[in-house]
Amino acid sequence: MIKIISFVMGLLMSQWASSYGDLGHKTVAALAWPQLTPFAKQNVERILGVGKAKFIRSSTWADRIKSNDQFNYLKPMHYVNLPESSNTYDRKRDCDKDNCIVEAIKTFSQIAKTGTKEHQKLALKMLVHLIADIHQPLHAGLKKDRGGNWYDIKYKNRTISLHKFWDKQLLESIAGDWKTLTGIIALKDIKVPVLSPEIWAQESHKITTEFVYQAKENQKIKTAYLEESKEITQMQLSKAGWRLAMWLNKLW
Repeated sequence: MIKIISFVMGLLMSQWASSYGDLGHKTVAALAWPQLTPFAKQNVERILGVGKAKFIRSSTWADRIKSNDQFNYLKPMHYVNLPESSNTYDRKRDCDKDNCIVEAIKTFSQIAKTGTKEHQKLALKMLVHLIADIHQPLHAGLKKDRGGNWYDIKYKNRTISLHKFWDKQLLESIAGDWKTLTGIIALKDIKVPVLSPEIWAQESHKITTEFVYQAKENQKIKTAYLEESKEITQMQLSKAGWRLAMWLNKLW
Protein backbone atom coordinates (compact mmCIF):
# COMPACT_ATOMS: atom_id res chain seq x y z
CA MET A 1 0.00 0.00 0.00
CA ILE A 2 2.82 2.43 0.88
CA LYS A 3 4.45 1.81 -2.50
CA ILE A 4 1.18 2.48 -4.32
CA ILE A 5 0.62 5.74 -2.41
CA SER A 6 4.18 6.85 -3.12
CA PHE A 7 3.74 6.08 -6.79
CA VAL A 8 0.51 8.06 -7.05
CA MET A 9 1.98 11.01 -5.14
CA GLY A 10 4.94 10.96 -7.50
CA LEU A 11 2.59 11.33 -10.42
CA LEU A 12 0.76 14.20 -8.76
CA MET A 13 3.93 16.06 -7.90
CA SER A 14 5.66 15.69 -11.25
CA GLN A 15 5.28 18.19 -14.06
CA TRP A 16 6.72 15.51 -16.32
CA ALA A 17 3.30 13.86 -16.40
CA SER A 18 2.36 16.37 -19.10
CA SER A 19 4.32 17.12 -22.24
CA TYR A 20 3.42 18.10 -25.77
CA GLY A 21 1.65 14.98 -27.03
CA ASP A 22 2.60 12.99 -30.11
CA LEU A 23 0.71 15.50 -32.23
CA GLY A 24 2.83 18.47 -31.20
CA HIS A 25 6.19 16.71 -31.11
CA LYS A 26 5.79 14.97 -34.45
CA THR A 27 4.62 18.21 -36.04
CA VAL A 28 7.68 20.13 -34.82
CA ALA A 29 10.03 17.39 -36.04
CA ALA A 30 8.26 17.21 -39.41
CA LEU A 31 8.55 20.99 -39.81
CA ALA A 32 12.26 20.88 -38.96
CA TRP A 33 13.26 17.99 -41.25
CA PRO A 34 13.18 19.75 -44.65
CA GLN A 35 15.00 22.76 -43.19
CA LEU A 36 18.06 20.79 -42.11
CA THR A 37 21.22 21.30 -44.11
CA PRO A 38 22.57 18.22 -45.91
CA PHE A 39 25.45 17.98 -43.43
CA ALA A 40 23.20 18.29 -40.39
CA LYS A 41 20.83 15.71 -41.85
CA GLN A 42 23.77 13.37 -42.47
CA ASN A 43 24.77 13.60 -38.81
CA VAL A 44 21.19 13.18 -37.59
CA GLU A 45 20.82 10.04 -39.71
CA ARG A 46 24.18 8.73 -38.53
CA ILE A 47 22.89 8.91 -34.95
CA LEU A 48 19.18 8.09 -35.28
CA GLY A 49 19.06 6.07 -38.48
CA VAL A 50 18.21 6.96 -42.06
CA GLY A 51 15.06 8.78 -43.03
CA LYS A 52 12.49 11.34 -42.00
CA ALA A 53 10.35 8.72 -40.24
CA LYS A 54 13.08 7.87 -37.72
CA PHE A 55 13.64 11.55 -36.97
CA ILE A 56 9.94 12.14 -36.38
CA ARG A 57 9.61 9.02 -34.23
CA SER A 58 12.57 10.16 -32.10
CA SER A 59 10.58 13.24 -31.08
CA THR A 60 8.28 11.18 -28.84
CA TRP A 61 10.92 8.92 -27.28
CA ALA A 62 11.09 11.00 -24.10
CA ASP A 63 7.37 10.39 -23.53
CA ARG A 64 7.53 6.69 -24.30
CA ILE A 65 10.09 6.05 -21.52
CA LYS A 66 8.21 7.88 -18.76
CA SER A 67 7.42 4.66 -16.87
CA ASN A 68 11.05 3.50 -16.95
CA ASP A 69 12.69 4.37 -13.62
CA GLN A 70 16.07 4.27 -15.33
CA PHE A 71 15.26 7.66 -16.85
CA ASN A 72 13.81 9.38 -13.78
CA TYR A 73 16.73 11.81 -13.79
CA LEU A 74 15.30 13.34 -16.97
CA LYS A 75 12.03 14.42 -15.34
CA PRO A 76 12.99 17.97 -14.26
CA MET A 77 14.51 18.66 -17.68
CA HIS A 78 11.16 19.08 -19.44
CA TYR A 79 10.31 22.46 -17.93
CA VAL A 80 11.45 25.52 -16.04
CA ASN A 81 9.49 27.64 -13.58
CA LEU A 82 9.94 31.41 -13.50
CA PRO A 83 8.40 33.78 -10.94
CA GLU A 84 5.10 35.34 -11.95
CA SER A 85 6.57 38.78 -11.32
CA SER A 86 9.62 38.28 -13.53
CA ASN A 87 10.08 37.50 -17.20
CA THR A 88 13.84 37.11 -16.98
CA TYR A 89 15.44 33.68 -16.60
CA ASP A 90 17.89 33.48 -13.72
CA ARG A 91 19.93 30.30 -13.79
CA LYS A 92 20.71 30.29 -10.08
CA ARG A 93 17.13 31.06 -9.04
CA ASP A 94 15.18 29.07 -11.63
CA CYS A 95 17.33 26.04 -12.44
CA ASP A 96 18.41 24.14 -9.33
CA LYS A 97 21.55 22.11 -10.04
CA ASP A 98 21.04 22.91 -13.75
CA ASN A 99 18.10 20.48 -13.82
CA CYS A 100 15.71 22.39 -16.07
CA ILE A 101 14.84 22.54 -19.73
CA VAL A 102 17.03 25.57 -20.46
CA GLU A 103 20.29 24.06 -19.22
CA ALA A 104 19.31 20.58 -20.48
CA ILE A 105 19.10 21.84 -24.06
CA LYS A 106 22.60 23.29 -23.77
CA THR A 107 24.00 20.14 -22.15
CA PHE A 108 22.39 17.74 -24.62
CA SER A 109 23.60 19.89 -27.51
CA GLN A 110 27.19 19.38 -26.42
CA ILE A 111 26.69 15.64 -25.89
CA ALA A 112 24.98 15.23 -29.27
CA LYS A 113 28.05 16.70 -30.90
CA THR A 114 30.90 15.14 -28.93
CA GLY A 115 29.54 12.25 -26.84
CA THR A 116 29.82 8.51 -27.35
CA LYS A 117 27.49 6.96 -29.91
CA GLU A 118 25.05 5.79 -27.22
CA HIS A 119 25.06 9.15 -25.46
CA GLN A 120 24.69 11.04 -28.73
CA LYS A 121 21.53 9.07 -29.51
CA LEU A 122 19.89 9.86 -26.19
CA ALA A 123 20.98 13.50 -26.36
CA LEU A 124 19.63 14.05 -29.86
CA LYS A 125 16.28 12.46 -28.99
CA MET A 126 16.03 14.74 -25.99
CA LEU A 127 16.95 17.81 -28.03
CA VAL A 128 14.26 17.13 -30.63
CA HIS A 129 11.76 16.72 -27.78
CA LEU A 130 12.80 19.59 -25.53
CA ILE A 131 13.04 22.26 -28.20
CA ALA A 132 9.36 21.56 -28.87
CA ASP A 133 8.47 21.52 -25.17
CA ILE A 134 10.09 24.86 -24.39
CA HIS A 135 7.80 26.54 -26.94
CA GLN A 136 4.69 25.32 -25.11
CA PRO A 137 4.04 28.31 -22.83
CA LEU A 138 3.29 26.30 -19.70
CA HIS A 139 6.65 24.50 -19.89
CA ALA A 140 7.97 27.86 -18.71
CA GLY A 141 5.16 28.31 -16.25
CA LEU A 142 4.58 28.98 -12.58
CA LYS A 143 5.80 26.83 -9.72
CA LYS A 144 2.71 27.42 -7.58
CA ASP A 145 0.48 25.29 -9.83
CA ARG A 146 3.18 23.12 -11.42
CA GLY A 147 2.98 24.80 -14.80
CA GLY A 148 -0.80 24.64 -14.94
CA ASN A 149 -0.99 20.99 -13.91
CA TRP A 150 -2.83 21.99 -10.70
CA TYR A 151 -5.10 24.51 -12.44
CA ASP A 152 -8.29 22.96 -13.81
CA ILE A 153 -10.51 24.29 -16.58
CA LYS A 154 -13.59 22.91 -18.34
CA TYR A 155 -13.46 21.99 -22.01
CA LYS A 156 -16.08 20.01 -23.95
CA ASN A 157 -17.90 18.98 -20.78
CA ARG A 158 -14.70 17.67 -19.19
CA THR A 159 -12.54 18.96 -16.38
CA ILE A 160 -8.88 18.90 -17.36
CA SER A 161 -5.74 20.73 -16.30
CA LEU A 162 -4.81 23.90 -18.13
CA HIS A 163 -1.47 22.29 -18.93
CA LYS A 164 -3.09 19.28 -20.57
CA PHE A 165 -5.36 21.56 -22.58
CA TRP A 166 -2.34 23.38 -24.04
CA ASP A 167 -0.44 20.11 -24.58
CA LYS A 168 -3.16 18.08 -26.23
CA GLN A 169 -6.75 19.30 -26.60
CA LEU A 170 -5.77 22.65 -28.09
CA LEU A 171 -3.73 20.99 -30.84
CA GLU A 172 -6.47 18.47 -31.52
CA SER A 173 -8.91 21.35 -32.01
CA ILE A 174 -6.78 22.46 -34.98
CA ALA A 175 -6.12 19.06 -36.59
CA GLY A 176 -6.54 15.41 -35.67
CA ASP A 177 -3.21 14.11 -36.96
CA TRP A 178 0.34 15.41 -37.20
CA LYS A 179 0.52 15.35 -41.01
CA THR A 180 -2.51 17.62 -41.34
CA LEU A 181 -1.27 19.88 -38.54
CA THR A 182 2.17 20.09 -40.16
CA GLY A 183 0.57 21.19 -43.43
CA ILE A 184 -1.40 23.92 -41.66
CA ILE A 185 1.59 25.21 -39.70
CA ALA A 186 3.92 25.07 -42.72
CA LEU A 187 1.76 27.65 -44.49
CA LYS A 188 2.70 30.18 -41.81
CA ASP A 189 6.41 29.74 -42.59
CA ILE A 190 7.53 31.83 -39.61
CA LYS A 191 11.22 32.68 -39.61
CA VAL A 192 12.44 34.19 -36.35
CA PRO A 193 15.85 34.75 -34.78
CA VAL A 194 17.19 31.49 -33.33
CA LEU A 195 18.45 33.22 -30.16
CA SER A 196 18.95 30.93 -27.13
CA PRO A 197 17.08 28.54 -24.81
CA GLU A 198 16.98 31.29 -22.18
CA ILE A 199 15.11 33.58 -24.57
CA TRP A 200 12.79 30.78 -25.72
CA ALA A 201 11.82 30.17 -22.09
CA GLN A 202 11.27 33.88 -21.50
CA GLU A 203 9.06 34.14 -24.59
CA SER A 204 6.94 31.23 -23.40
CA HIS A 205 6.74 32.59 -19.87
CA LYS A 206 5.56 35.95 -21.22
CA ILE A 207 2.72 34.22 -23.08
CA THR A 208 1.88 32.31 -19.90
CA THR A 209 1.67 35.35 -17.65
CA GLU A 210 0.04 37.70 -20.17
CA PHE A 211 -2.46 35.37 -21.82
CA VAL A 212 -2.69 31.72 -20.77
CA TYR A 213 -4.32 32.39 -17.38
CA GLN A 214 -7.12 34.37 -18.97
CA ALA A 215 -8.78 30.96 -18.84
CA LYS A 216 -10.56 31.10 -15.50
CA GLU A 217 -9.98 28.27 -13.05
CA ASN A 218 -12.80 25.70 -12.90
CA GLN A 219 -14.70 27.54 -15.63
CA LYS A 220 -15.54 26.70 -19.22
CA ILE A 221 -13.09 27.80 -21.91
CA LYS A 222 -14.58 30.69 -23.87
CA THR A 223 -14.68 30.65 -27.68
CA ALA A 224 -12.59 33.82 -27.98
CA TYR A 225 -9.90 32.30 -25.73
CA LEU A 226 -9.89 29.09 -27.75
CA GLU A 227 -9.46 30.92 -31.05
CA GLU A 228 -6.63 33.13 -29.80
CA SER A 229 -4.97 30.10 -28.21
CA LYS A 230 -5.05 28.34 -31.58
CA GLU A 231 -3.23 31.24 -33.20
CA ILE A 232 -0.62 31.36 -30.45
CA THR A 233 0.06 27.63 -30.47
CA GLN A 234 0.39 27.58 -34.27
CA MET A 235 2.92 30.40 -34.03
CA GLN A 236 4.82 28.57 -31.29
CA LEU A 237 4.88 25.29 -33.23
CA SER A 238 6.18 27.07 -36.31
CA LYS A 239 8.89 28.80 -34.30
CA ALA A 240 9.82 25.49 -32.65
CA GLY A 241 10.19 23.69 -35.98
CA TRP A 242 12.32 26.49 -37.42
CA ARG A 243 14.50 26.79 -34.34
CA LEU A 244 14.98 23.03 -34.02
CA ALA A 245 16.28 22.90 -37.59
CA MET A 246 18.52 25.95 -37.20
CA TRP A 247 19.83 24.67 -33.85
CA LEU A 248 20.82 21.33 -35.34
CA ASN A 249 22.30 23.08 -38.39
CA LYS A 250 24.43 25.11 -36.01
CA LEU A 251 25.60 21.97 -34.17
CA TRP A 252 26.90 20.50 -37.43
